Amino acid sequence: MSKKSGLAFLVIVSLGLIVLFLLLPKIPSSLKEKADQPIDADSLKLMQAIELVNGPNPMEGITMLREILSKDSMNVEANYWLGVFSVQSGQLDKAVSRFNKVLSVNPNYLAAHIDMGSMYMEMDSVNKALECFQKGIAIDSTNNFALLFAARAQEQLGQYEEAKKNFEQLLRHNSDTVVVKRVKEYINNIETKLNP
Repeated sequence: MSKKSGLAFLVIVSLGLIVLFLLLPKIPSSLKEKADQPIDADSLKLMQAIELVNGPNPMEGITMLREILSKDSMNVEANYWLGVFSVQSGQLDKAVSRFNKVLSVNPNYLAAHIDMGSMYMEMDSVNKALECFQKGIAIDSTNNFALLFAARAQEQLGQYEEAKKNFEQLLRHNSDTVVVKRVKEYINNIETKLNP
């Protein structure tokens, strides 16, 4: 395999992983924390908006999210979800702006760091992407997405030892046989590069 085709393969695999991550269903973190508590009107409206965007009336859901922000422009969840939906519609600049707003209010919002890193990967800014993934690891050193994406970014940047460490960390916190098998393949590939 030539160097160009190898690089193209690596980019395609990385993009595939990012798309898979972005398609995974997510529950707003504020709603997870409030699971045992009665749901307030704003949280209910947020849940309804997300369902509408993912269902038959996406623009009605977007309008509801914007209404939430008209009352509270710093609402973390509404900004986060508008960022997610900007990604889905291919508006990456808007998504990055939304995720930045989320992180200005809550710097430990893990999903925003990971999603922002994914955006930078899409925009071929691998160094910026890696910074986001590393911030995610600093928040939760067991997060599979942060570890996987950081390792893939490090591999693209030729930081093979660091990538291998993140892949190994991911293996320590994952028992899914499909994931384990794939990550071991990544590690074997890195070891081949380290020991030609």
